[in-house]
Amino acid sequence: MRLSRRSWFFLGMSVTCLVLLAPTPEKYWWVNLSMAALSLMWFVLFAVEEILARRGEDRPRARRSDR
Repeated sequence: MRLSRRSWFFLGMSVTCLVLLAPTPEKYWWVNLSMAALSLMWFVLFAVEEILARRGEDRPRARRSDR
């Protein structure tokens, strides 16, 4: 299963925020952690949206019954 660039971008942002936690002063750690959590949330939401959209494409469409 392949995910779009948008999903991978937000996962990369989350990892970047966590990597930058080390050089950040303790006073501002909340900024890195909150941005990492926010971008991780967007990654999960976009990934779920793409998975559900592709899952819906595989199913045959129901036909309308003729009356």
